[in-house]
Amino acid sequence: MSTAVNNMNYLTILSTIIFVSLSQNIISPNESTDWEDEFDYNTYLDSNQQFKLYWTISTESNNTIELGIEANATGWIALGISPNGQMPGSDVAIGWVDDDGNSYLQDRYTEGRTTPLYESHQNLTLISGEEIDGMTRIRFMRPKYTCNENDIQVSDGTTRLIWAFHSTEDPSSECFDSSSISMHTNKGSQSLNLNTGIQTPIELEGDIEFIDIHMDEVSVPSEDTTYYCKIFKLPDLDDTHHVVKFEPIVQEGNEGAVHHYVIYQCDEDIITDEAIDAEGVCATDFENMPAKECRSSSLLWGWAIGGGALYLPENVGLPI
Repeated sequence: MSTAVNNMNYLTILSTIIFVSLSQNIISPNESTDWEDEFDYNTYLDSNQQFKLYWTISTESNNTIELGIEANATGWIALGISPNGQMPGSDVAIGWVDDDGNSYLQDRYTEGRTTPLYESHQNLTLISGEEIDGMTRIRFMRPKYTCNENDIQVSDGTTRLIWAFHSTEDPSSECFDSSSISMHTNKGSQSLNLNTGIQTPIELEGDIEFIDIHMDEVSVPSEDTTYYCKIFKLPDLDDTHHVVKFEPIVQEGNEGAVHHYVIYQCDEDIITDEAIDAEGVCATDFENMPAKECRSSSLLWGWAIGGGALYLPENVGLPI
């Protein structure tokens, strides 16, 4: 979360499963803006900026979505729609450009954590593909809704995406079985609302202070649903500050486990020293509620799967 605050404020975070931060080295691919003006929306699906998604919802037909996928690779690249952010049961588009410049695209599906199977009814329409400067790009269309049992619909709300690529190897032929598709070298998942798109970032002022608040080394429990709570004391500052941006931090690899979290401002008069930084499973009787010290206080922000950073409008801040 990016924020600046006044003296003696406390936050409680109510989170399902886990809320942790991970530092990573950023590996930037070759700069590419070829499609940014040709699609309504675009975003990287990973923090290392190795896989980028472009998309436009058709205004002529509400059942058509145009997609572009771009990876820092010269092998095959793939985008899947998943029921839960994991590989089993996913609807996958895999494409590549061979050494002669020919582009290929296939509609596939998964039954487990194995190479996607060829779909007998192909619902993807290849528009173009190219391999240039170490990047592979595939552009295609697909219906949002189909009657095929192996397809997943692009419905309103959150779409859980998975992506993968092989850094150098294409399939040896336009394969209809899976034998010539090498195992991925890179993969990941991301949740997006494809219908509403991405919020346009607002340029923040130069004196912004960033504060990361996170839970420490939490193990994902075996239960289907766990509510996890922690109270944080924000840094002491000399005068009033305002929150202008909230941003989620979820450890890579746990995107499928974290469902939502909620941040409350707590009354300092009822916070004990023992409560600060204490964390664990929320109270049994009110497990989907904030800590008891904060139940009558203000809700500051909520996040759920598919959400991203929240920028407050220009010249607007949340005083806390």
